[in-house]
Amino acid sequence: MKPLWRTAIILTAIAGATIIAILIFQKTNQPSIALTEEWIATQVRDGDSITVRQTDGSQMSVELCGIDAPELKQGEAPRQALAHEAKQKLLKLITAADNQLMIVPVAKDSDGRTVAEVMAHRQDEAEISFQEELLKSGLAKTQLGGVECPNQIAFEQAQKIAIASKTGVWSQDKRN
Repeated sequence: MKPLWRTAIILTAIAGATIIAILIFQKTNQPSIALTEEWIATQVRDGDSITVRQTDGSQMSVELCGIDAPELKQGEAPRQALAHEAKQKLLKLITAADNQLMIVPVAKDSDGRTVAEVMAHRQDEAEISFQEELLKSGLAKTQLGGVECPNQIAFEQAQKIAIASKTGVWSQDKRN
């Protein structure tokens, strides 16, 4: 009778542990923003700001995490040309992804926008980071302070490529 009693206790413990594991998994696997669903880009405001929506119609404004692109506003001509070029680069990246983006939320900014890493699948199924592409092209700089992005080290390496090739913002003047 004792082996049967031990088996019952062991099975009960396994069942209990399984139920607890399932409950923990369900709680931790429900992000506030659905990461598994693809977002559709609806607007590009500038080189580091986009608006996206899901199939259910929900929208959000997204600031690309870890970078700062030149702003589209009145100012010196070379800076405005780079701001326009950064926006065009972002538009091209989005178009190449058929407007379907993967958004990895990191934080909310003071204006309520979602600060996120933005990626897409290329045709060869490799992921492409929009931040890295803008940085390698010299159309953005890494943003120090504030939110730390999960791929910040990769962003810094991408910026080093642009600095070494003296492209984009790094071609304008040595004080950048």
